[in-house]
Amino acid sequence: MLVRLINMNLFRMRRSASTYVIIGAFIAFQIMAFSVMLGSQMISSGNVEFAEVSQNITTGGLFQYVISGDVICMFVAIAASVFLHGEITNGNLKNIYGKVSQKSMLVVSKTVAIFPMILSFIGIGLVASVTASLIFLPQGVSFGDSGCEIIRFTLTHILLLTAAASLAVCLNVITNSTLVTLIASFLFCQFGIAITGTITEWIHGLSSFTLSDYTLLGNLYAITINSTGMECLRASIVAIVIIAASTLAGSFALAHSDVK
Repeated sequence: MLVRLINMNLFRMRRSASTYVIIGAFIAFQIMAFSVMLGSQMISSGNVEFAEVSQNITTGGLFQYVISGDVICMFVAIAASVFLHGEITNGNLKNIYGKVSQKSMLVVSKTVAIFPMILSFIGIGLVASVTASLIFLPQGVSFGDSGCEIIRFTLTHILLLTAAASLAVCLNVITNSTLVTLIASFLFCQFGIAITGTITEWIHGLSSFTLSDYTLLGNLYAITINSTGMECLRASIVAIVIIAASTLAGSFALAHSDVK
């Protein structure tokens, strides 16, 4: 049953125009971001000075810039919210709700359906980084000696972004509102790291515990290409715990909802 639900959701994702609108918006954002960041720097500093500065910028560094932080997390939340909104408005949820005894399968299938979007964002980020390197960097495409580190970094962030999708699915199931999910996601991405940092400062007055090491946004920012294997493992465990907790909470809410 779970496989059928996943296939059904993936089919709806492929056929939905909003999927391609969101992907197009992410591509446009990457073009704008690299054009402003690298293009304006090249113009303002002059080609010679820029060439000296850009020697320290690598394709891997640009890729890290794209993947780390809150922007891609926000796009994942938008993708999840828009996809679930379509499910509610077209009556698909009502049609299958009574046919599925284990509501956790409904929640899991929704999260899995967002996974191809996450991979698309990662792929777009890589292509954008390589393209920007070819256009703006005098040394062209350069990943240095960090091939294995980039793979580890990418896999860790894919898991963290899956956790972000799981949180968005959970919130949407609980509130049954796309607007609430989008607003909460925006506030989370905009102010979550600042709030976590403030709480961490208070905690450091008593102990050396760092709260951001165990939060989603904290790890999205903290995990870099240079992060150690243990740091990536810790972030992966945090992501798995978030996915499990979100799935359980969403399943409980869906099982006690008034969907008929």
